Amino acid sequence: MDIGIIATHVPPALGYGGVATTAGILTRAWSEQRRKIAVVASDESIERRLNPEDVLMGKDTDVRLYRSYGFRRWGFGLGAIPAIYKLCKQAPVVYIHGIATWPCTLAAWLCRLMNKPYMVALHGGLMPEHLTLIRRSKPHKWLYYKFITFPSLHRALAIHCTSETEIQGAREALGVDAHVLLVPNGVDSRDVAVAPPPAREGLQICFLGHIQAEKGINAFIRAWLQVRRPHDRLVVAGRSVDAAYFHEFESLIEQAQGAVDYRGYLSRTEVNQLLAESHYLVLPSGLEESGGMRENFGNVVAEAMAAGRPVLVARGLAWDEVEAQGTGYVFERNAASVMQILRKIQGLDAASWLALSLAARRYVETRLDPVKLGERVWQVLSASGDQPSVTLNREASAHD
Repeated sequence: MDIGIIATHVPPALGYGGVATTAGILTRAWSEQRRKIAVVASDESIERRLNPEDVLMGKDTDVRLYRSYGFRRWGFGLGAIPAIYKLCKQAPVVYIHGIATWPCTLAAWLCRLMNKPYMVALHGGLMPEHLTLIRRSKPHKWLYYKFITFPSLHRALAIHCTSETEIQGAREALGVDAHVLLVPNGVDSRDVAVAPPPAREGLQICFLGHIQAEKGINAFIRAWLQVRRPHDRLVVAGRSVDAAYFHEFESLIEQAQGAVDYRGYLSRTEVNQLLAESHYLVLPSGLEESGGMRENFGNVVAEAMAAGRPVLVARGLAWDEVEAQGTGYVFERNAASVMQILRKIQGLDAASWLALSLAARRYVETRLDPVKLGERVWQVLSASGDQPSVTLNREASAHD
């Protein structure tokens, strides 16, 4: 075995966002390099429990699922104890997807006890606004972070971050000497067909994600309703995880009088079809003042660009450079800025949109190749015998 991987959820698990997706992409990238991998994860999925044969993460990947129950969102299950213990004993180095969930916390502490080198991917767990929310309103969770999570992160070989904002949160929580590795998530553009321009009157914008405050979709809808034209359309796909926020969302749909289409949770095929019929994807995470935003990357942005779809994103995520790259537009976290960007895209002609589309696809192909990005992470993991003596920062980034 070359590496052991711990994840709370793995694809094709449904309902658990980008962490599961990223775990699959990175593992497959390493598998393409013919590395022998073992993965331990829960069998949790909102549709049905997964079986090892459901999980396709490369030919030489040994998938070991344990039964999840009770706190299923956090991947709880006592079967994790022997599975993770065995993996940590066998693997020369361990990569842990996420923090503050049952398998991730257990894996980090077992690695510490065994003096096993390990790397941790934060997946948004230390984003500055998220930490502020925990300190202010979740004292028990803050104690968990302070006395359990942070000590494990201090002992990690490196902390894998995907954006400058995520690095900021890590250093605020752990100190400026934290060993951070800045490498974005990858997306395999070979699996994504570029759709032709949508043949419809008006602009269609789509949102893919949970209906919750940290995603900011209600605030975006309120701004969009003020500037939309008669044939413009907004399509929202994702499941609700906040009853009060979803009730407000339903009220906004009613106010839109058919201009907002809610499609619920979509399959991968349906997601691809929605991107194909839309002009732009929007990621408004952080637009709500009370959101406690923890969007460290936004895999849906990379997926949309791979399909040749320009993006509209809130400032402060991993995508502040999209305007400079000609792949979309960035708005400040206020309604006035959102409306300004919406009016701008309403005025673009077909040739300008097509230029954005081509640049978006090219960006993914040249900047977000998962094998190349995985190799950057692997270089640090494979040097685990020599603990990094300096902080790894932007000079290790694939953006440069």
